[in-house]
Amino acid sequence: MNQLDQDPTRNFEVDLLLPEGSPTRLPAILMFGMPGVGKGTQGTLLGTMTGMFHVSTGTIFRNLNPESPDGKLIFGLIDCGELVPDELAVTVWMRWLNDQISEGNYNPVNDVLILDGIPRRLRQCELLEEYVDVLAVIHLAASSDEPIVKRLLERAETEGRADDADEQIIRRRFEIYREMTRPVLDYYSPEITHTINPLGTQMEVKKRILECVIPAVRKSERAG
Repeated sequence: MNQLDQDPTRNFEVDLLLPEGSPTRLPAILMFGMPGVGKGTQGTLLGTMTGMFHVSTGTIFRNLNPESPDGKLIFGLIDCGELVPDELAVTVWMRWLNDQISEGNYNPVNDVLILDGIPRRLRQCELLEEYVDVLAVIHLAASSDEPIVKRLLERAETEGRADDADEQIIRRRFEIYREMTRPVLDYYSPEITHTINPLGTQMEVKKRILECVIPAVRKSERAG
């Protein structure tokens, strides 16, 4: 447990600053799966569609100013190999989303969030419950780890990502996912959870995802 978890006086709570006409809880599609299954790629593709807004928590963290208060905390934890505390992760995400609203990049009145990288643990699910209405959980899952290991090793060569270059580290990341993140799926109703094969061309996978996302969004619109 890190120091932030141990100090109950630390308060990272922040509210979303929603414009008039926004829903009480923001509709969202949750992209889910172990490293290398293509969450970011598919989230980005969906985010290019009208009425969809992709949010990558990993990108948010990487783009933080390392000299800012949030940046110092998060980079310090990552450098030590520790997980970012749930309250801090959610708060940084909410601050970033407020910035996107104020800059006009995200319109909560009309847009559906594509969440990539959050929630990752049960506590994050609980913290987001008040603010986010998950319409569908897209669980990208291959029948075997081996194609995903191969994909990550190839990505290490083409993109120079050191964290993808060591097969032992890759398999350890899979273990951590199954131990700490996989239980998040049990938080959401099986009725909205869709397991999708992440192998194939980008367009083939996108088609599979849309076959689940479109009915979920339409059902939400009718209910609204």
